[in-house]
Amino acid sequence: MLVWKAYSRMIDALAFAPDGRTLALAGCYLACRTIDATTGQRLWTQESASAFGLSLAFAPIGDVLCRAGGVSVRGAADGVERLNTGRWCQSFALAPDGRTAFVADGGYEDLLRRYDLTTGAPTGEVELESGAINRVAVAPDGKLVALVGCKRFYLLTVDTLEVVASIPERALSSGAFALAFTPDGNSLVYTAGRTLFVWDVATACESNRVSLESKYFMDAAFTSDGRRLITVSKEGTARVWDTATWECERSFAWNVGPLRAVAVAPDGTRAAVAGDAGRVVVWDLEL
Repeated sequence: MLVWKAYSRMIDALAFAPDGRTLALAGCYLACRTIDATTGQRLWTQESASAFGLSLAFAPIGDVLCRAGGVSVRGAADGVERLNTGRWCQSFALAPDGRTAFVADGGYEDLLRRYDLTTGAPTGEVELESGAINRVAVAPDGKLVALVGCKRFYLLTVDTLEVVASIPERALSSGAFALAFTPDGNSLVYTAGRTLFVWDVATACESNRVSLESKYFMDAAFTSDGRRLITVSKEGTARVWDTATWECERSFAWNVGPLRAVAVAPDGTRAAVAGDAGRVVVWDLEL
């Protein structure tokens, strides 16, 4: 296990590079900082005018996507911006092929836009009744996109942005949220307050739910085999859930303050968490 003081303020998003060697982080007035995932050495930093980061992604070719006004596409090695698209990005998700981004655009409007990352041009949009969209995720097969706002959860088709499912949830107004598809795309999870909802994608129906007695869920990430889900919450605990039974197998508390972000390396060997104190914890997964 390694612990680094990676930033002086809150970190609310993490992402591993495709090869697992680099870790990107974002947060309060920080669009992106990349660090060596083994040594913690800082590689490059891009500041932001926003008090939150929320979204980060690595494209398959290694470029980093972060929030810098719109969606900023930057070279992983040097941080040089290649493209900036979108009007005012609240959050975003990258399609698996790395060529399309789904952006909660226009600030706090209930608007989702699809952008071509080759040209930077919008290729579709849909206005929803979600409230401010806090999380967006694209299914591994690239056919569905999910989002959670401060009012509703939505599941939409990628090609037409047609609504497949829409569920209101009062606890989403708390501002606590997590959203992730399983690696096989058959299920997804999202959270509202202290409750984690498990959805079957084929039937677009809830299949299970898990509740905490402590503080809210803040983020979630599946292991690469889909057999475990790691969640983090405000009391500073990371929990590992068995996705067959939805029982908590183990929990970790490193005394690094409230946690807001979690990521799993693509090869499934390591995970990372971070939060309010700006510290990053990386540890080996026992799978």
